[in-house]
Amino acid sequence: MLYTFGGNPSAVLTNAAGDVVPDYPVNIRRGNSGEPVTALFEADGITPIGQLRSNAAGHAQPGAIRRFRIEDVREIAYQYLDAGGNQVTWYEAARELGPTALDASAAATATAGAAQTAAAGAVATAGAAAAAAAVAQATADEALTNARMPGWYVVDGAVADGVTDDFSALQGALDAARDAGGGTVLIPPGSYACAGALCAYDNTTIRAYGATIKATGGGGLLHNYANTSESWAGYEGRSNIAVLGGTWDGNAGTGPGQTSGLHDVISFNHARNILVQDVTVLNTSQAHALEFNAIDGGRAINCRFLGFADLSSGGTRQFSEALQIDIAVSGSTAVGLFDETPSKNIEVIGCITGPSATLGPFGRFVGSHTIRAGVYYDNITVRGCTVEGTLSEGIRGYGWRRAVIADNIIRSTGKAGITLTVPDPATVGYALTPDQVVIANNIVDGPGGESGIRVLGFATARHSGVRITGNTINGRATGGANGVQVEHCRAPGVVGNSIDAMGSTSLYVNQTSDALVSGNTITASGSNGINITDSPGATVTGNTVVGTAANHGVTVGGGGDSLISNNNIAGAASAGIRLSTNAVRCTVIGNKVRKAGGTVTTVNGITAHTSATGAVIAGNDLSANAWAAAVALVVTGTGAVLDWAGGTTSPGHNRI
Repeated sequence: MLYTFGGNPSAVLTNAAGDVVPDYPVNIRRGNSGEPVTALFEADGITPIGQLRSNAAGHAQPGAIRRFRIEDVREIAYQYLDAGGNQVTWYEAARELGPTALDASAAATATAGAAQTAAAGAVATAGAAAAAAAVAQATADEALTNARMPGWYVVDGAVADGVTDDFSALQGALDAARDAGGGTVLIPPGSYACAGALCAYDNTTIRAYGATIKATGGGGLLHNYANTSESWAGYEGRSNIAVLGGTWDGNAGTGPGQTSGLHDVISFNHARNILVQDVTVLNTSQAHALEFNAIDGGRAINCRFLGFADLSSGGTRQFSEALQIDIAVSGSTAVGLFDETPSKNIEVIGCITGPSATLGPFGRFVGSHTIRAGVYYDNITVRGCTVEGTLSEGIRGYGWRRAVIADNIIRSTGKAGITLTVPDPATVGYALTPDQVVIANNIVDGPGGESGIRVLGFATARHSGVRITGNTINGRATGGANGVQVEHCRAPGVVGNSIDAMGSTSLYVNQTSDALVSGNTITASGSNGINITDSPGATVTGNTVVGTAANHGVTVGGGGDSLISNNNIAGAASAGIRLSTNAVRCTVIGNKVRKAGGTVTTVNGITAHTSATGAVIAGNDLSANAWAAAVALVVTGTGAVLDWAGGTTSPGHNRI
């Protein structure tokens, strides 16, 4: 059957200011599973639509979505990108399902869409805007509830006083959708106590805008399994599930009616196409607000994960992620099969984590801490999220491959802001070698330890294809964190980052081959501005280093065959550029070094250790420092070439 969408007051593209957006592309997904829908037809049901767009500026209804039809799809999600590149989404049921309800809810849905757009446009007001969107969407859902549309299952018989157990009423609606082969379960606005974990079945959408569901028993609140005796292989468990809206309160604590065990509040296992959107998860005990375990195609969009309590004996769960991306192994999930199926194709977009009104923050925002031989978490995206004060890392990719971590704001983490790593082969007996990882345009503010951003491999387990670019990192001049740290990688690119006020080295490359360190701006470094250690073939070019409280502007030690060119260095504590122990066959050309500009005065322009042999040091500008030649250029290694003709007499073709 063909179902009709668009052509109603809520189907209009607007920006954050409320202005219409004409002639703009719009994507369509299934409302219950998030799968893309590309077979669109004009209102005649015959003419195909190549790309659905909002009406042009000259149209009588500019920015509106015209009426169109889709076969066998009863509810959809519209998606488009606003001017800031943020994803805007709103939902619509087919006109054939209940036109009266749709008309009644149109204005409220439009209000929700505007509030969601505002939330995407300003992180500072995202919480308030999301709350406004939820209220408006709840009003829309009330209209849909009153219509009793086919395929929609309303929670009936609930007391909704927040005290009386409403598990049976909630599960009854989920069971009704299951018995019909799928559908939409509406949880009306209200407060629901829930003494057991609910089970969502195949092809189910849960709409809970304006509802609060609070755990009053152990085991979490929502899973896709009914009991722990169930099991599936691969991604063959209950799939195509969407959870839209609602506050899901894990109610962690040790008081009467609270939960203190190791429980995921919401978890999905062995499944495909899982969407969790506009959801707030509160007060998780020990485990995770949301877990994707052996999931192909899990998406968390515009969610908030607030409040965590480590109620474990001895406080051993300080690493717990708000959102865990996990693998099906014993001890990592409550249901089998334990067949080492990893999660893949995961998106975490526009989410927030931090403390709740009653509990502190999680150990980590999103990450993994379990992996197996020959297995990777593939195609992971974490974008546009805000992380506040995690106990450990903000984001931790463990065995992540083909991953993008971009446009996030990460503040005041206990350890690193972003970490990508793998197991130590010496401990686990196997080696993982992830590739194609991009860490771009993140803001990392005040990492408490380790590094702002770090990618760590091992000698036999190296990362490749790593790109760290466009990030802004501020150490707040406290602690001993590095800015960017790259170890045991092959040909990484660390490009165009801004690194300020780190307690230790701002940019550290260790035991890594063929690194490109280019176009970075480093200020007020606690130690070296850039430190390249035991990393052959590095290229350090076009960077600006202003001020190091100790050591050098750029230092290279070990490895050899590095190029240090066209860098601008001022106010390094010791040497502007240092070729340290065994930095052999390095080329140092076209750099500018000034002794003033930091909190200390640079002692030397360029120095080379006696073991730093075979260097070429020429064409550098060490002038305007009132240095004698013997101070500006201190080269003790044999075979150093100081002029373009191959001469070795200082200062050669270097300007003093």
